[in-house]
Amino acid sequence: MDRHLTEDDMTTFTKLRMTAFGRTVIDLANDPTYDDWTFSQKIHYAMDTELTARQERRTQKLLKASKSPNPEACVEEIRYLPGRNLNREHVGRLASCQWIDQTNNLVVLGTSSVGKTYLAQALLNAACRKFYTARFFRLGDLANQLSVLSHDSQQRLNFLNDLHNCDLLVLDDFLTTPINQHIAAELLNITAARDGKGSTLVTSQFDPEDWYKTFNDAVIAESILNRIVGSSEILQLNGPNMRQHKHLTE
Repeated sequence: MDRHLTEDDMTTFTKLRMTAFGRTVIDLANDPTYDDWTFSQKIHYAMDTELTARQERRTQKLLKASKSPNPEACVEEIRYLPGRNLNREHVGRLASCQWIDQTNNLVVLGTSSVGKTYLAQALLNAACRKFYTARFFRLGDLANQLSVLSHDSQQRLNFLNDLHNCDLLVLDDFLTTPINQHIAAELLNITAARDGKGSTLVTSQFDPEDWYKTFNDAVIAESILNRIVGSSEILQLNGPNMRQHKHLTE
């Protein structure tokens, strides 16, 4: 019996968790434009559609888990204005995520509002699109979260394990404000646990040699600095105030 694919078949495809595939083959079967396509051409087209849909769902799941405040930030939207010390080739290289493959770090420096955070969020987006796990925290928010988690709780252990094991950890506004001795020790433990296992992206208004001023313990300061900067690429962002520039161009 000849059974033509119709909308009634979508229920079966949905049960099989092949919604995009089903939607595509039903559309192809009922659109005379594709009558000249072979059976194999139609199936391959539907398979490609299903694969793309699954990859997009996976990317969105990774972006949600990253806790990025701006998951839509992307390298395609970065503005290459004069004086920013930023070009497409450089950003393209970073967006390829080879530095994450090699568990290297990235330090993005610059004054307030030059676009450090957006660049970090865009590179996090690029990492998730390549199916790396990522987490985003302003250092102040991370310190606050660590402060309220009970030292011997399973929740704290799970939280720290997540920080230790993600492929990319973004620490935004690094040491913009001083941190206490307890948080400094926690930060040392996090960077030590990630050493050689994952990449860390830091944005800061201050040069690494100035980070020492926010620590009371010179040994902890030296250890953190070595772990972050020792295997990092340092990118100095310059140029106009990007918040003002965006406002003026809207």
